[in-house]
Amino acid sequence: MLRDYLPFVWTSCTVLLASCPQFCGAADVDASWRTGQDFRRQLDSAIGFQWESSPIRQGLTGLSANQRVAIWLDRRVDPDHQVDLVVRDATLDEALQRVGSAIGGGVSYVDSVAYLGSQPVTEKLATLAALRRDEVKQLPPAARTRFSTSEAWKWDALATPRELLQQLAKTANAKVINIEQIPHDLWPTGDLPAMPLTDQMSLLLAGFDLTFDIARDGSAIRLTPMPMDVSIERSYSPRGTLNAAASTIAEAFPGVTIKKSGARLAIVGKFEEHELIDRLIRGEAVRRVETTPGIKRFDLRVENQQIGAIIKAVADRESLQLKMDIASQAKLQQRISLDVKQLTLEELISQALLSTGVLHQIDGGVLELSAP
Repeated sequence: MLRDYLPFVWTSCTVLLASCPQFCGAADVDASWRTGQDFRRQLDSAIGFQWESSPIRQGLTGLSANQRVAIWLDRRVDPDHQVDLVVRDATLDEALQRVGSAIGGGVSYVDSVAYLGSQPVTEKLATLAALRRDEVKQLPPAARTRFSTSEAWKWDALATPRELLQQLAKTANAKVINIEQIPHDLWPTGDLPAMPLTDQMSLLLAGFDLTFDIARDGSAIRLTPMPMDVSIERSYSPRGTLNAAASTIAEAFPGVTIKKSGARLAIVGKFEEHELIDRLIRGEAVRRVETTPGIKRFDLRVENQQIGAIIKAVADRESLQLKMDIASQAKLQQRISLDVKQLTLEELISQALLSTGVLHQIDGGVLELSAP
């Protein structure tokens, strides 16, 4: 496993940065992927399996090959992390949700690819991909055509994500303005089904907590951090009265915002919610899959490293904004050695700060440090 930017070793972690994504099934089988409606039907199909101390990559590779469903495991998940999981009488979607929960994260579907990773990413990825597709619709005709290209996506081993993104941008006759936002990395062979160009970009950037903006004329893309919250608006013409439909939708999806707009309902929510709302309005029975996130636990070994560097690495990996006062900054210059196993995030931070007396608090995606 290549590690190119950490001065210490994360020996294992339920959601852990490795140096490359895992394209489960891509390198091990002659994949004929399910796509479109076939992919969606397969997510609703019944499945059962049992994993006993199974490395997550090995388990997902077998599942991917058996179901002919492409699975992308976030580059930050330790591919050798062992999972114990029994799935009986569940749909494939429910099974993947449970796998995501078992690694302390979740699953998101972008076109015909299942993406497993941390919850801060999987909760936003499908919506971000949909927003990018909407942006393409606003481009001039020639640029819109280029960015709407849908092709199978394959690359050789040792490709770098920078190279891959530049190749995708070249297909759209666009340049990447700030490619340096992507750190150097080496990836294994990739083989994914056909999907829109912008979906390919969204998948590639997700493992770096990045998305992108497209220039109005389509000549360039600029990489940007994933926003804290994302939503998308869709308009619906429900059967029956608007009030009755709005009441039904609000009860089933309490997180969405609903407004009347003439004879239609304007609804703001996540992409996954819109998919289910669309089915509900068409009269289909829908069921939301609720999963309980697993508790992330960390193994960490460091030797003579600055406490500040350790805390920053933890914050970066957990997508936390780091804030600290001046007094804390001075104390974090101290160096320590640690060798800890199976600590929660709170326990890990407390252990790292133990000798400094610095206090910490995590609230709303912010890790705040203060010295008494």
